[in-house]
Amino acid sequence: MSDLPPPSARRHDLDALRSFAMLLGIGLHAALAYIGFGWIVNDGQTSTGLRWMLNAVHGFRMPLFFLLSGFFTAMLWKKRGIGGLLKHRFQRIALPLILACSIITPTMWSVINWASSREANLIQASAEIERNPGERAPSPDIWTVASYGDLEGLAAYGSDSDQLNVPDPMYGVTPLGWTAIRDQPAAAKYLLDAGADPNARYRDQNTPLHTACFFGRAKLAGYLLEAGADVTIQSGVGERPADSMAHNQQITESIASMLQLPLDFESVKVGRDRIREMIADQETAAANPVEASQPFLSMIQRLQDWPLFHHLWFLWFLCWLIAGFAAVTSVLEFLPKIRLPAMLFSVPLCFVWLVPLTMLTQSQMHSGGTVPGFGPDTSIGLIPVPHVLLHYAIFFGFGAMIFAHHGADKKLGTHWFVTLPLAFVVLPFGLIFAYDTQRSTELIANETLRLFVMHLMQVLYAWLMTFGLLGLFETVLNKERYWVRYLSDSSYWLYLVHLPLIIAGQALLLSVDLPAIAKFALLAGIGTTILLATYALFVRYTPIGTLLNGKRARIQRAGSEPLRT
Repeated sequence: MSDLPPPSARRHDLDALRSFAMLLGIGLHAALAYIGFGWIVNDGQTSTGLRWMLNAVHGFRMPLFFLLSGFFTAMLWKKRGIGGLLKHRFQRIALPLILACSIITPTMWSVINWASSREANLIQASAEIERNPGERAPSPDIWTVASYGDLEGLAAYGSDSDQLNVPDPMYGVTPLGWTAIRDQPAAAKYLLDAGADPNARYRDQNTPLHTACFFGRAKLAGYLLEAGADVTIQSGVGERPADSMAHNQQITESIASMLQLPLDFESVKVGRDRIREMIADQETAAANPVEASQPFLSMIQRLQDWPLFHHLWFLWFLCWLIAGFAAVTSVLEFLPKIRLPAMLFSVPLCFVWLVPLTMLTQSQMHSGGTVPGFGPDTSIGLIPVPHVLLHYAIFFGFGAMIFAHHGADKKLGTHWFVTLPLAFVVLPFGLIFAYDTQRSTELIANETLRLFVMHLMQVLYAWLMTFGLLGLFETVLNKERYWVRYLSDSSYWLYLVHLPLIIAGQALLLSVDLPAIAKFALLAGIGTTILLATYALFVRYTPIGTLLNGKRARIQRAGSEPLRT
């Protein structure tokens, strides 16, 4: 995603740092299979170290990326103006996003289907055959075994399990919710008997009964109602479970297609009719009519949750943020020019206003802190989740303001030798408050204060890591190096196409008897090597490379073979 020709006009250190943030995403996705829950493929081999690494990376990676994107956007605007900025960004961001959604995303979903089938077959095989002592079987997470109705797998989670009501980290759906999505009534009954709460909410505030009503899962809805499911409970958009049955065939089939579910809408309608009768027997359906605004609000929610972009969501966010930048700068042209003191955009004074500001948006993440999680939420739907977009807009806007007040040449991370170590001091406390309720309660008993400290730790960590890495890269990469430039150029392509390869590799390694760290290292190493080979052979000097990074020329040195740049 190179921004400014010629090379002498660029900040090579910051460009390399932004590429580094993008490449970290490959490692992050590779590690997700080995943390024990929540991913497309969940390997039986897990690693606490990888779980820590994943949280540590997620806590700063995209905030850093958007800050640098804001910096380069302002630099490009200064050089080319609004028209040149929008033209350049359409060519380098919007057009690749359109092409990637047309080619890479369908490929990825095909790989996901294959990987899910492979994992399901391994789960089934492990439940059906008697293994020799010492033979290791895949041990998927509770959400996976619930979705496949694997009662033997669920037996590992007793009534004292702390995961019975926890939404999965990726989609934010509880184990009971997955039984409703995949229509596994026996598994739902098992979970309810084990003590699962029928009213435990998803990340989007829906419940299993909402899902059962939406898909017409009558038998499963009956189990939920018998267990005390609340028919008056409202989702995040104000829908009661009965309201979920008002959605038409087009919406229902669209959601089913997104979830890769076979669907016969006639059967859905029959199931919904049976559920209406059950709810009517409790004499509550008539008291909760569907409000006129609810179908519209529900459609907004569905479009926010629909994983249209998946790992490409950051490009969609950039389109929104660049459009916002263009609008703001256009308006400012007609207003009196006000220049704020430059010190407000320098460490440590900028923390005085940046930390409270980002705490406002961070406080909305993970359902306001009620669901375990570290770092920002992810928004992969057609309509961005407002608090997530606003959160990244703060980093993007601050990056643009840094350029406006300091220019292209000033170092941005002058105190990195303090901020970077301090970030690693803050990280463990942030993780304790995010995931360990018992220990965090021992430290701070008051819930309001505890949530405040949790959000403070996460925001501090993001900003400390951002400024720390800015200074580190400014110090280490203050001169252009060919291999760094090459990796920077390749990072855009590598990130766009990596996910199908990573998911396929995770599925293939399910049956390999190796520790989680070894599998991760193999996956990350071999996967990156393959991706770099595709870049060298099929991208760098082709129209694809020109689209992503601009034209790359082969430089001829005297008395030598052509040097590719």
